[in-house]
Amino acid sequence: MKDFSKKVAVITGAGSGMGRELALQLAAAGASVVLNDWNEETLQETVQLVEAQGGTVAGRPFSVADRTAMYHFAQETVNRFGGVDIVINNAGISLLQQKIESTSYELFEKVININMWGVIYGSKAFIPFLRERPEAALVNVSSIFGIAAYPDQGAYVTAKFAVRGFTEVLRQELAKTSVSVTCVHPGGIKTNI
Repeated sequence: MKDFSKKVAVITGAGSGMGRELALQLAAAGASVVLNDWNEETLQETVQLVEAQGGTVAGRPFSVADRTAMYHFAQETVNRFGGVDIVINNAGISLLQQKIESTSYELFEKVININMWGVIYGSKAFIPFLRERPEAALVNVSSIFGIAAYPDQGAYVTAKFAVRGFTEVLRQELAKTSVSVTCVHPGGIKTNI
């Protein structure tokens, strides 16, 4: 996809970091951006930044780990904007460094629920709508830690390896459709995470 004007782009985790920057850049390129973040305050800051540069934007605060909320978000996006062309499943969290054996199940599950299930929910909720477009893109953000393991980040590495495998399967399954599927593996980027 080379031209973003008049496209509708959904970005999760847009309250800060890469998600915010993606929102600003896609809006500057002419896309309408539909944003999500669990943090309503920082999400609203991003919405205001997009509006200040003259962009078309909508935002909805919820956790991507909430499957029902994700499906409502997808339907609301299509109802408001008439469709969706780009979905970037970017939302993610990490933990302070700690060994797997000392990571509580609650924290492990929190990371998996947001970093893995959030990507799965976001992909499955939006794929039917993406398939309706003549050209569409699904982008799932993994990490360099989805390629190479790193000690003391067991929950994060587990989730990001899962995102990589999930996205590689989706790429094969959607290869003969209008939906381009990409997995992104950022290295160290100075963000809140």
